[in-house]
Amino acid sequence: MRPLRAWLFVIPVLLLSAARASSHHAAAPVYDEKRLITVVGVLTQFKFVNPHAMMFIDVTDETGKVVEWVVEMAGRFNLSEAGWTADSIKVGERLTLTGNPTHTGSHRMFFRRLVKADGTELLPATTQRLNVIEEERRQRVRQRNQQK
Repeated sequence: MRPLRAWLFVIPVLLLSAARASSHHAAAPVYDEKRLITVVGVLTQFKFVNPHAMMFIDVTDETGKVVEWVVEMAGRFNLSEAGWTADSIKVGERLTLTGNPTHTGSHRMFFRRLVKADGTELLPATTQRLNVIEEERRQRVRQRNQQK
């Protein structure tokens, strides 16, 4: 009878923990994944941390007022795999950022693309990883074709 009581306690705890863990990474409740917006501004802070890296940029709106935008990103570990470092972008740099806006219209977005003033493009970890995988695939196809 004791093991049954233990399981009656453990199973609900595990179910609640799993639901909470999976909901942490769901962007859809906060960000509109069907829309993209682009803002141009000056980086004031870059937090290269886990679980989510964050950028803060000052954007001048259409009335001339400077508004702080918060840009949420993947965490440091994922970004590092794609080649990002804490020095990938610097405070004071002018950036063009594209991302998914919030459903509420706040000055916040989820990062999809960054272009520096010199034209250098930085992408999220998943996009860069997929690009690397695709390039490796193309190279293997070229090698096979050359061997024929």
